[in-house]
Amino acid sequence: MKTTLMSSAAALALSAAVALPASLAAAQNANDTLRIGMYSKAPARGNVYASGSGVPSMYWWEGIYDGLTRVNDKGQIVPHGATSWKLVNDTTWHFTLRDDVIFSNGVQNTAQNVVKIFDYLLSEEGKTSTVARDARALASYRAVDDRTVEFVTKAPEPLWAATVQRIYFSEMQAFADLGKDGYAASPVTSGPWKVVSWSDNEALFTAHDKSWRPGKIKNIRIIELPEQVARRQALEAGQVDLVTNMNPDDIAIIESSGNVAVVSDSPNIMSLMLFSEDFTGKWKDGKTPFADKRVRQAANYAIDRQSIVDNLFGGITVPASQPANPNTFGWNPDVKPYPYDPAKARALLAEAGYTDGFDMKAEVIIGAIANDKEIYTFVAEQLSQVGIRVEVIPMQFSGWLTKLLQKKWEGEATGFSYLVDPQMDASTPFRWYSCDSTAVTICIPEHMDLLHASAKEMDRDKREKMLQELMVKAHDDALSIAILHGKDIFGMSKRLKGFTNWNRILVYENMTLGG
Repeated sequence: MKTTLMSSAAALALSAAVALPASLAAAQNANDTLRIGMYSKAPARGNVYASGSGVPSMYWWEGIYDGLTRVNDKGQIVPHGATSWKLVNDTTWHFTLRDDVIFSNGVQNTAQNVVKIFDYLLSEEGKTSTVARDARALASYRAVDDRTVEFVTKAPEPLWAATVQRIYFSEMQAFADLGKDGYAASPVTSGPWKVVSWSDNEALFTAHDKSWRPGKIKNIRIIELPEQVARRQALEAGQVDLVTNMNPDDIAIIESSGNVAVVSDSPNIMSLMLFSEDFTGKWKDGKTPFADKRVRQAANYAIDRQSIVDNLFGGITVPASQPANPNTFGWNPDVKPYPYDPAKARALLAEAGYTDGFDMKAEVIIGAIANDKEIYTFVAEQLSQVGIRVEVIPMQFSGWLTKLLQKKWEGEATGFSYLVDPQMDASTPFRWYSCDSTAVTICIPEHMDLLHASAKEMDRDKREKMLQELMVKAHDDALSIAILHGKDIFGMSKRLKGFTNWNRILVYENMTLGG
């Protein structure tokens, strides 16, 4: 397979045709401002309880909001808005809050304020948020005193200290006074920066001098630039200092223009999810061909993952073997990717009764991962070569999420990423998509006993062995087509120093601007 890469000259010529926002020109010489070109806006602006807490929103939020904990780039849970926590018994946690978390309106964060956050998340209005899903694990919670919050979970939750990192602090009296829409436009925050203005596709933050983790840069300006070429052009022109979601093809172009390309491990495993349930009504007994393990295995043997990595991902990553990556707790280094063996794929299909193959559709998210459209197209071509004839239906994330939650799929598979964050734990994808989830797409009951046991196991070593065994089962039962380990590619100017990325947490307070 050959892939023709765009030359630097051609890419620069294409860049010249892309119009940039006028606000970039005004920001061009801002020596006290970190200027960021973002691929997408935060859908809910500053309301951290109104939309998913992953990217792109967290790229906008991490400089202005705090949570109880963070998980660093080594997968370790570290203090953040809480100084410490302890497990009182298998279901009771005590978190000790910092005494210097001050909101931009001068109000101090307290245990009582944190309790109000969880009151909201479990209210009729709040529980529609994807963030609220994590709060449903609680049997009770209370303020022990001004600095101590007690959480009691319904069952042992060994991941609770990591889970709470994305339940950000809001000043809940201001949230009540402003209403969720008013708070979204003018949030009251406790991070190193506070909000000056927030329009539909641009935000300006300035230093919050009472923050417990002060930043080293006065201002941050974030501008939505959906076009990848436009982001690169803005970087080349010196109009922004940092751009996100670049492609492997961009690395050489960014570096040839005198800027810096940064490739980071991403907490996702690019995959094709295979549905065992029939959402279309066209298959016998309500089961798709992928209800048969032999068909799922055949689909895995049909894919030349190394060719995808080399030709469509610039050789900067590796093929995936399981729904986790090496930075994930529970990743099993002994599990290897399926080898490329189309003959074996055809034999397994014949054994399962599909000698002539079958037709199917795959609805895939486009724009979330570098070159994802080309990768899914190639996967479809390889599946078709062994008899699994695939029609690829591209869509944006918002439409995909609706289909996932409502189970209104048009086909038999979907392209997605196994996300292991925020916990960086191998159980996370199973809790999202398998038998226990309301958004289940494939259910393999044999996995559930092991998953449930690991969810209650408080001994770290025992739990790790359970998860590694679960990774073996996910591979052998061909839970999905795991394609490659994700990478996040950033471009930045040489004047930006101290760039830090912890599993998509951009640690803005570490960053400085030079000459």
